[in-house]
Order: sequence, then structure tokens, then C-alpha cells
Amino acid sequence: MNFTIIDILNLLALLINVAGSFLMFYFSPAVNSMSYLYNRSELPEIKKRDDRKNKMVRTGMLILLIGFLLQAVALFLGIAYK
Repeated sequence: MNFTIIDILNLLALLINVAGSFLMFYFSPAVNSMSYLYNRSELPEIKKRDDRKNKMVRTGMLILLIGFLLQAVALFLGIAYK
């Protein structure tokens, strides 16, 4: 396995991206529309919309994390089999 400085920096950058996306996934605040005034009849619909937004944000961050991990594995395997 011949690692060049460029390969090491690229792998290190991907690992930092993985760590950053995990932190965003784990510590991201929930979407909450309760800072505005609404009628009581609107609240169930707003809560349902907020729940969907939270689910989509979490799913998107998880997909981003998986993508970074796959890139890191592909880069590592590409270097390992040189």
C-alpha cells in the first residue's frame, strides 16, 4: 500500500466530513413551527407538517453520512489495491 500525501489528505478530509455530518445528524434541532400564533384548528396539520420535515431532515443527513462513508471506503480500497 503506497499512500501519497494527497491520498492521506483526501481520506482525512472524507473522515472529517463523516464526523461533521454525524454531528449534524445527531445534534440538529427539531423543526418547530410553534413560535408563531395559530388557530387551534390549524395545530394538528402544522404538527404533522413539522414531523414530516423532521423525518426528511434526519433521512437526508443519514443519506449524506452513508455517502461519505462509501466514498471513504472506495478511496481506501482504491489506495489499498494500487
